[in-house]
Amino acid sequence: MRIPSKDQTMPHKLLSLNLSAGILSSSQYNSAFSISTFSKTGYEYGVSFVKPINPANSIELGFHLQKNMLIYGDVNLDIGIHDILFRQGSDSLNGLDTKGISLFTVLSSKKTFKDYAISTHLGFGSGKINKDSHLYDTTPKQNIGVFLGFEFKTPYLKKNGGISFLTEYDGSGLNLGLRVPVLRSYQMNFCITNFENFGEFATEDRSGTEYSALAGNAPSIIFGLTMNVPRIFDSDEHVSEGGAALGDGIYAKTDSSILYYDPICTEIVEKLRDSIRVDENIIENLKDHNNMLLHYEAVLVDSTRKNFLRLEVNQSKQNEAMRHLSRSLRFFYDERYRDALSEVNSAIKTNPNLAIAYGRRGSIYYKLGDVRRATLNWNVALQLDPEFTEIYNMLKASDENRLKPVEISKNIGDNK
Repeated sequence: MRIPSKDQTMPHKLLSLNLSAGILSSSQYNSAFSISTFSKTGYEYGVSFVKPINPANSIELGFHLQKNMLIYGDVNLDIGIHDILFRQGSDSLNGLDTKGISLFTVLSSKKTFKDYAISTHLGFGSGKINKDSHLYDTTPKQNIGVFLGFEFKTPYLKKNGGISFLTEYDGSGLNLGLRVPVLRSYQMNFCITNFENFGEFATEDRSGTEYSALAGNAPSIIFGLTMNVPRIFDSDEHVSEGGAALGDGIYAKTDSSILYYDPICTEIVEKLRDSIRVDENIIENLKDHNNMLLHYEAVLVDSTRKNFLRLEVNQSKQNEAMRHLSRSLRFFYDERYRDALSEVNSAIKTNPNLAIAYGRRGSIYYKLGDVRRATLNWNVALQLDPEFTEIYNMLKASDENRLKPVEISKNIGDNK
C-alpha cells in the first residue's frame, strides 16, 4: 500500500523485510525490496530498492525516515520524509533525485472491539505521496494532498497475527489490499492499486480501439511477501506503550543505575528472566496436557454413556423376549401349539441369541409331528448353549426312537 501509517508493532521488530512485484500487463511490471527498522530513540527508518517501469532499465534507491512526535490517548502523531531517491540508468537523470521527495504528517488511531481491530490513518503530504505516477515526470508539481487509510484486522489466523483488510485513498485513487499471515513472522500481501480504474487493466495487451498506452494512474495487481525479524530482547524494556524511548540501558524502564552498571546484577537478572521464560513454557505445556486429559475424560464419559444405553436396550429386549416365552409356555401346556409357536417366533425376533427359545420351538415342532424342524432347532439351542443338558437328552432320545410324536388332530388350532 502507498500511504504512510503508524505500525504499532514496529518496536517489537528488529527488521522488517518486504518483497513485492506489481503487474500492469503481460509485458509491464515493477518490483521492489525494502528493509526498515526501529531505533531505541523512537525513529523508524529504512531503505528501498525499486525497479520502476518508467524510465525503462532504471533503478531507484530510496531512504525513508519517520518519528512519533505526540501521543494522546490512542492517537499517534507522526511526521516523516519519504522518497529521498538515488536514480541510476535513466537517460534523463543519474544521481540524487529530489523532485519526488515527500514530506508528510499522519494521525493514526487503533480501536479494538472483541476479536477485531480497526486502525485509521489520516494525514497530508507532498511529492510521491500526493501523486505516485507510473510515468516519470521530469518537472513534477509539488502539491500537498490529503490521504486516508483503514486497516481492519480479523481473528482469522489469530495465532499468526490475524488476517487484515486494507483500504486507502492516496489523494488520487483507491487502493485495496489483503494481508494474510502465513506464519507468525511471515505474511503474504495482495493489493490492487487505482481500483476505480480496474476496468482499464492491461490496456496494452488489447488490440484495436481498446488498445491504449500505459497511463500514469493505470491499475496494477501487486503481490508481496513480508518477513519480520523479532528482537532478541523484550522490546517493552526499550520502548514504552506509546513507542517513546525509555533510555539506553536495558533496564532503563526501572531507572535502576545499580542494575545498569553492575555486571553481576545484570547477569543475575538475565538468569532470572531465562528461568521465568522456562517456567512459562512449562506452564504452557501443562495447560496443553490438561486440555488433553479433559479430552480423554470427555471420550470416556461418552463411551460410558453409550455402554449404559446399550445395556438398557439389551435389558429391555431381554424382558420382552421372556414375556413372549412365558406366553408360549402357557399356550404349550394348553396344547395351543400354533399360538405357542407364534410367541416363540416373536421372542426369537426380539432376541435371536436365546437358547431356551430355540429349544422350546423344537419341542413345539416335535409336538406338531415335524421331527426335522424340531431337530434343527434343538441343534441351534445346543450351539448357543452347549451345556443345555435337557436338549441334549431330547436329541439323544430322538435318535434312539424313544420319543414318539403326538398325533395331530385335524383342527390343530383347537384345544383338546
